[in-house]
Amino acid sequence: MKNIIAALVIVTFLGCRHTPTTEMANTTTDTIKTVTDGVAAVKPDSTPVKKTVKKDTIRNDKDTQMSEAFFQKAMINLSDSSLTVYENIRADYRIFGYQKPDTNSRKMILFSVFTSDVENNPYKCPFGAYYYSGAMQDTKIKYVRKAGAFVEAHLVKDTDIKSTAIYFLKDWVKFEEGN
Repeated sequence: MKNIIAALVIVTFLGCRHTPTTEMANTTTDTIKTVTDGVAAVKPDSTPVKKTVKKDTIRNDKDTQMSEAFFQKAMINLSDSSLTVYENIRADYRIFGYQKPDTNSRKMILFSVFTSDVENNPYKCPFGAYYYSGAMQDTKIKYVRKAGAFVEAHLVKDTDIKSTAIYFLKDWVKFEEGN
């Protein structure tokens, strides 16, 4: 008899430890409490919660996956230090400028061939999202130096003497000699 009671206690303990999965927990909105014979029972409302998942266009959207055979890089002209991203609908490019030489730092500017990356600035880059560098109004990007796996460039507005440092991954730039 002691063994049966011990087994029931263990089964009850293990059964009580079961908690709903996160997915199940997210599908309920409110709970309804009912009191029967002095015992409160909580029933989940069966109204499902609709979760909207924003696609990460860098990794998941098949329409914005890039092919290495068609990569285009930003060009740095060493004669005048200009950094240029050319508009090319047949090329694949998504070039971020970061606040620090670290891909986990804030994204400051984006050049991309993909409309979903540029339209409405979905990455909330403070200096905007563009198809090519020529689309920036009264703004130029000047190469400053190499910084580890990055290159440092300065965003220079014609109306403002101050410049802002922006870092681009070295893998996404190409150096060329000027005329």
